[in-house]
Amino acid sequence: MKNNLILAIDTSCDDTSVAVTSGPYVLGNVIASQTELHRQYGGVFPTVAKQAHKENIAPTVTSALRRAGITWDEITAIAVTQGPGLAPALEVGIRAAQTYASEHNLPLIPVNHLEGHLLSVLARPKPRDANVQKLSSDLPVVKNALGILVSGGNTLFVQVKQIGKYEVLGQTLDDAAGECLDKIGRMLNLGYPAGPVIEQFAKLGNPKAIPFPLPLTMTKTYDLSFSGLKTSARNLLEDNGVLQPLKKQEVYDFCASIQFAVFRHITYKLNKLLVDQKFSQIWLGGGVAANATLRRMIRETIQANSDRVANPKLLTPYSKKLCMDNAAMIGVAARTKRIQKGGGEQIGRRPRWGLEEI
Repeated sequence: MKNNLILAIDTSCDDTSVAVTSGPYVLGNVIASQTELHRQYGGVFPTVAKQAHKENIAPTVTSALRRAGITWDEITAIAVTQGPGLAPALEVGIRAAQTYASEHNLPLIPVNHLEGHLLSVLARPKPRDANVQKLSSDLPVVKNALGILVSGGNTLFVQVKQIGKYEVLGQTLDDAAGECLDKIGRMLNLGYPAGPVIEQFAKLGNPKAIPFPLPLTMTKTYDLSFSGLKTSARNLLEDNGVLQPLKKQEVYDFCASIQFAVFRHITYKLNKLLVDQKFSQIWLGGGVAANATLRRMIRETIQANSDRVANPKLLTPYSKKLCMDNAAMIGVAARTKRIQKGGGEQIGRRPRWGLEEI
């Protein structure tokens, strides 16, 4: 099959990312971070994100092409995140993609951001000294895998019936796991983003120091809920409405305990899923998927149910950079659309685009 070189764009939230992919191979993946811009707000400020995307998009495209060693004449399609995400941020990437597609007479491929995270486990680094034109673009045959997406905006279990056909088996009813950790981190004055700080502090603490509750144990579904853990954390920190300062070791223990509680909830529901159903593989993607403790706890859960999974090895992105929002996963997901459906020219932003609507 003729090789497809895709230039992919992701502006779903606060990072501007552009990548060049060839089939599953990532030739260049550039991310322009906006973390410092949003730190003063304690979260992503949409209008600030939009303006930064406008300023970052052109130089990020140039950088991605240079890093990949590819010219515009070699690009065969443009891929862009259509949703879900922040509407003002999505708009910038989509308009840029439409402009580039028009200028270079290229097909435009809209991609679901969640599908990108899901398929990020299929991405591969470019082999050293490989001829790009000889890299394989063949799609892997995947049937009945279980995808686990854990990020700041989403936490869900997805049955991958085959690539492009998905069923959400369970999802958070309120906060996402990463959102919960970030909010609790702000209660502890750990700054923004707080999730990575909690992960580092948790390494110095006792995860059993504080017995946080395990949510939704009486339900038969695979859904999750993290708002109760957030409320429990706040209640423990408050005294007559005033947040109490903690000693250094107490902060470490608190971080370790709340991180364990969030991940225990995920693995409890995962265990329930594996007891009830069989899967060919288990995939893990999303920003929180970079957390080593989460990976370990999920691996332990899979091993405890190894007879329910054909391949009990946990599949994760080859680089933790591919766990965060990035354009490489968009390019990898786009090749499935290119091969199966081709590209469309006119698309609109879809801030609440679900996986099952693909």
